[in-house]
Amino acid sequence: MFDKKTIPSELIKYDYRDNLIIDEDNPILIQKAWRDHFSKKSYWLAGYGGQAYLSKPNSEDALTWNVFRTLQISGEAGLNIISNIFNISKVQTVLYWGCDVEHGSEEQQLLNILIRLIDGRYPGVMTEPDLVFITDEEVVFVECKLNLNGNVSPWKSQSPGSEKRWKIYIENFPELNTCTQWKAVYQLIRQYVYSKSLGFHLNKKSLVIPLINEKHKDVLSEYYSIIKMMNQDVFRDFVTWQDVHKNLETSNIKNKKMEELMTKMRATLQSVK
Repeated sequence: MFDKKTIPSELIKYDYRDNLIIDEDNPILIQKAWRDHFSKKSYWLAGYGGQAYLSKPNSEDALTWNVFRTLQISGEAGLNIISNIFNISKVQTVLYWGCDVEHGSEEQQLLNILIRLIDGRYPGVMTEPDLVFITDEEVVFVECKLNLNGNVSPWKSQSPGSEKRWKIYIENFPELNTCTQWKAVYQLIRQYVYSKSLGFHLNKKSLVIPLINEKHKDVLSEYYSIIKMMNQDVFRDFVTWQDVHKNLETSNIKNKKMEELMTKMRATLQSVK
């Protein structure tokens, strides 16, 4: 467990590590906290400006890290669970937000290069894939969603820059032209672009799998249908966080850390919106 002796008592509330159960001091989490934190004036007035999204009870990123980093550190047994959950071949490498925290692999460099050459042609926020599994046979981009704001698509375009990047995407992948409502599923299109690009260079099959909250399945199915029919070989069916929980419940990994993960996961799923 981490030592907070050097953190002044008045700053403890800004430390996101209490919401994490595994590898809490990994530097990639520092990067996430820098980028994703409450910054609007209203948040500061409410008293939680500066807090990292990772510290939220219903944090999607914290849940992603807690679940899949725990499974990765569990070794082959944990990686086998990941393969079973997503129905994919043996996992070799895991990238969290584009980074290989375990082996510093060439795949993280290759993906970073591809993102800079495609998204990086224009200023603004470049894509940051939530979770990527490099397996024996596939490149699997998992787009993680936990919360939902009404009936609005969580994959929609967020900025004017998407228009410029869309033109790049269809230049490289003309089949995307068939997606007339692309703005509603823009984030999934980006996963398609990079799964296809990385898969091409690694000579592996490309897959995109949304990982969602089961309670939002009906709403999200309507949006997902916009893009799924374009290429069903790439766009796989939803996997839900509840599916993940069930797989963990029936796994052969029985230890204190797994019990802690199950408890944390149940608490997170109960706090979602």
